[in-house]
Amino acid sequence: MSEQPVGLCLVGCGRISRAHLAAVQALAGTVRLVATVDRTLPAAQAAAAPFGAQAFDDLATALALPEVEAVLIASPNGLHAQQGLAAIAAGKHALIEKPLAESGAVARQMAQAADAAGVVLAVGHTFRQGPAFHYLTDHWADFGTLRAVEVSSCVRWEGPQAPWWATKPREEGLILSLFAPHSLDFVQLCMGADDPIRVHVEAARWQSGWQGEDEAMIIMAYPGRRLASIHISYNQPSIIDRKVLHFSNGVVEIEDGEFLRFNRELLVQPEPGVVRDGRVMGGRSLGHYFTNQLAEFAAAVRGRPHRCVTGHDAARTIDLMDRLIASARANSAADLIDPAPPVDPNAAAAPVVDPNAFGPGPVEEKA
Repeated sequence: MSEQPVGLCLVGCGRISRAHLAAVQALAGTVRLVATVDRTLPAAQAAAAPFGAQAFDDLATALALPEVEAVLIASPNGLHAQQGLAAIAAGKHALIEKPLAESGAVARQMAQAADAAGVVLAVGHTFRQGPAFHYLTDHWADFGTLRAVEVSSCVRWEGPQAPWWATKPREEGLILSLFAPHSLDFVQLCMGADDPIRVHVEAARWQSGWQGEDEAMIIMAYPGRRLASIHISYNQPSIIDRKVLHFSNGVVEIEDGEFLRFNRELLVQPEPGVVRDGRVMGGRSLGHYFTNQLAEFAAAVRGRPHRCVTGHDAARTIDLMDRLIASARANSAADLIDPAPPVDPNAAAAPVVDPNAFGPGPVEEKA
């Protein structure tokens, strides 16, 4: 196995790329940025310059470079599958921001192509890669048998965070497609190879700046009598990030992604300054998640043990997300429970019913 730094090409040099570039810098002896690609060449050049990397506005040219061993794709979601398949066909390992693809079928096609090409395909479910989550999986046997998982993930977005949020059709889901995958990936991590037997979703919309749902409750039943619930919201001014796992030996709680307690005993906590105020946006430092994720990917590329989310894992989560969106559409009102119409002051008042007018009711017979 080579001990040389992995030669990396970054594809997509927008907002999220800053976190990935900081991870590359933190892993200078493990990963080396050799190329950047963006359809806006000045953006690619700005990202490449601090690393002495080459910059391109064409992916094929970058993939032809022999020093590019792997790609990190951080482009818009709709390009992930096309660019990922191009990288795999060129024999390059790929780490792709979530979602891997826009359907589970395409995600499986990508995973199968990577298997056939003998390359690593990893998906950027970044929040798996924190110390608390690593401790959870490393000490899983200590907690006993899992019985139930509760996830609460609530933030406040004052309207669309990108223009296309406003026009995203409700049939495609809003919070269920954009925010739920973080929680779903955690639940799938806990449930292992099993997919849910049943799912039920109720969704609502409280803000008028978009068409889709901005609040949802999810209930899932898994084999082995295991249960899971997820509450996600774009309407909570005080951020909630809480995961509770009920085991036969007790309860694991993960707060703000960093603090892990078992039966109220604190077992994992972050370095000073990582969590400044978990209740507000920007109150946590997330850089270590990206650094850990890239380190795990580099380990996979070099054939070492790793914690990467695979393409097959991602396909299952995308399939599950589609089931949840379908459930929400079936169970929620057409307008996602918009505010009730105003009361007509001229309408006749409903008659007042005396609850005792019909007697005490039937007497229940004992068996």
